Amino acid sequence: MCYTVEEASLIDGMIQSYFAPRSVSEQVRLRYWETHCHLQQEQVGRSDLLNIRYALTFLAPIFQGSRQTQKEIWSIIAKTDALLSVAV
Repeated sequence: MCYTVEEASLIDGMIQSYFAPRSVSEQVRLRYWETHCHLQQEQVGRSDLLNIRYALTFLAPIFQGSRQTQKEIWSIIAKTDALLSVAV
């Protein structure tokens, strides 16, 4: 696994909260559901890493009022970028 349990939980929680509801387009919902499943199976691939980076970058401004959450989000984005630089 490339993420700690806490990081994976934060990522998964955001995916389920913001990208899984019926109000989200089916194409986006399915894409992120696949990433959710890969996180659960601890088999995160390059496309999942890209989804994670896009999702967190998109959602980061929502959490401007919470310095700790912002710090955690940007830390995971940096880690994701590092993982993408070595992913095949």
